Amino acid sequence: MPTWLALTRPAITHTVTAAAGIFLMRAALTLTTPVDLTGMPGLAGSLGAALLGAATALTASHSRVIRTITAPGLAIGYALVFSYDTSSALIVGYLIALTWWGLRLTAHTLRLAFPHVRSTLCRLTDHATG
Repeated sequence: MPTWLALTRPAITHTVTAAAGIFLMRAALTLTTPVDLTGMPGLAGSLGAALLGAATALTASHSRVIRTITAPGLAIGYALVFSYDTSSALIVGYLIALTWWGLRLTAHTLRLAFPHVRSTLCRLTDHATG
């Protein structure tokens, strides 16, 4: 159970980061709080897109090395391409990464719950072909 809980913990943090990024992006596009107070919608939107890009990279990968390489790249890339037309695509990119994380966690959970299924399936398929 501790291993499984450790796998679920990072996505919660990254989801909060992504939510903050989406909030800032939407606020920049609609000129609502906090952007209407600062008067810098471009900066707030780019900051939100950078947060969303970092959250996407951190959610999609499991390796620290890959995270270290891709998070800054995606953060800068998302910030550079942020606009009214691309904001939905950036959010969909994050949702795809979150779906991938969910599928990996589901597969890991099933492997923990049913440890002998793999050997049984291998035995059945080898027996059927032999």
